Amino acid sequence: MNRFRMLRRVEALTMAALLVGLVAIACGSDDSVVFSGGGDEDNPKVIRMVESAQVFSEGDMKAIGWKGQNDFVLEYPGTTVAKWGFLNSKEVGILIYASADDAKTLGVTAADAQTFRRDEDGQAPDEGIDRISCRDAAGQSAVKANTGGAPKAFSASYLDPDAESSDDIQGRTCSNRYPTYNDYVVIGNMVVMCEGDGRNLLEASTNCKELQKWLTQ
Repeated sequence: MNRFRMLRRVEALTMAALLVGLVAIACGSDDSVVFSGGGDEDNPKVIRMVESAQVFSEGDMKAIGWKGQNDFVLEYPGTTVAKWGFLNSKEVGILIYASADDAKTLGVTAADAQTFRRDEDGQAPDEGIDRISCRDAAGQSAVKANTGGAPKAFSASYLDPDAESSDDIQGRTCSNRYPTYNDYVVIGNMVVMCEGDGRNLLEASTNCKELQKWLTQ
């Protein structure tokens, strides 16, 4: 029930954020509209809406260098593919739908939930989010600092939806929990969610910015 209420709240905020972003923005290429909203003032969430008649597949993402890893844990209604992986050493998640209309509705609702940051502290919500990352105030991976592990292995980790404690990630304590994905692109029947550049999770993503060019060139 709590998860349902949160998703409804995110869905209601989605349109408001897009409308605010449309005024504040942002125009991309002739084929895309870029919205800037959500997150904090200095590091907003960037949303790109790209009209395309092409029906994209997982193979199209692999063709530009995306390396799929695993399926998402949570359910994503309407998807034919819901998986995370890496592109240019940064995590990128994809949601593929049967139609562009589904991507613009179901996909936007899902992507807003997975990039949602709380107003009070900018961190990830306690539930309803599939991928989170641990960062200290300086942007360093908290898990890496505690374990000495490789940053790719631990900087983005599953938040177990059934775990008793939302702060417990792969058995390690995470005091600063941020959504792994900051930006997202809706292009045709696909939604692509991107980790920010550098160590700062709130930075804009080059992967999302250049995705339209890579997929259509």
